[in-house]
Formats: sequence, C-alpha cells, structure tokens
Amino acid sequence: MNIGADTLRLLGDLAREGVVESVDLRAGTARVRFGDLVTGDIPWLAARAGKMRIYAAPSVGEQVVVISPEGRTSAAIIIGSLSSDQHPHPADDSSAVIAFDDGAEITYDPDGHFLIARLPAGSFVQVEADDIYLRGNLHVTGTVEATGDVVGAGKSLRDHVHLAVQPGQGVSGKPQ
Repeated sequence: MNIGADTLRLLGDLAREGVVESVDLRAGTARVRFGDLVTGDIPWLAARAGKMRIYAAPSVGEQVVVISPEGRTSAAIIIGSLSSDQHPHPADDSSAVIAFDDGAEITYDPDGHFLIARLPAGSFVQVEADDIYLRGNLHVTGTVEATGDVVGAGKSLRDHVHLAVQPGQGVSGKPQ
C-alpha cells in the first residue's frame, strides 16, 4: 500500500502540540501557536459540561494537544495539556494535586489517606450551607469566633447559669 504525501500531511495535522497564545474566558476559546501558525479561536475540552460542570481554562504559555478533523483548525478542539519545563508536574508521587499559580494547592494522598488545602497568605475559605457537620475531632490552633451562641453537650455558652455563686474569690459551680 502506497501512502501519498498528502495523506501523511493530513494525518500529521490531525493532532498537534502547540502553545496557548491567548485565551477568551467569556467565549471559552483560545488561540494556539504551532510554530509560525496561530489558530483562530478554538474551544477547549471540558471534563464535564452537563448537569455537573467543571471549568478549568487553559493559560497563556500552556502546552496543549489539539485535534483538527481533516487538518482544519477552524474545527479544532484543545483536548488536553502537557507538562513542560515552564509548567512541570505539581507532584512526583501517587497523590492527586491541583496547583494554582498563586501558590494555592489542593492535594490528596491516597497512600497516606489525607487531604490538604494550602492557601497563600491573605487567603480565606468560605463555605455556605444551612448546616455543616464535622465528624471526628476538631483541632484549632487559632481563635474560634461565633456571632451566635456556642453550645457544647447541651450547655449554652451565652445563656448558661452557675449555681452557688458567692461574691469574692470563690469559684462558681458547673454551668447548669
């Protein structure tokens, strides 16, 4: 079987490695550079885009893989990223890591069975829900503040009373 030069060129143009040149966050598209050629706006593949959606835009300078049906960049899709010297792997073990440019990192280590979220100085975490349940012990190294009451073992911190209180240096009884 004789494969012609045009067929080989088309096969080579189906999947290419390139570098993200620009990103349009609102449109969900990017332009990719392949040597001297820069594509028009092409979409990137989403991990999920149905009832559950995962959004993770590529960044300028990121090395990506692009498929182009029939070699046409007008129909191309960015299907994934490749680690590079500029953007190396964030881990070298079996852990799963999401690393952000500002230093924030979410890591799960399946061997050690722990999840860590590290945030840079000045960051905060906000969880919004009607109720939040924690199972297990809670260890806090800083201050715990509450705008409402704190209740432990049925005793209100704000509204509990002490019996047998005497003026002076005496110590009150346990809260009731």
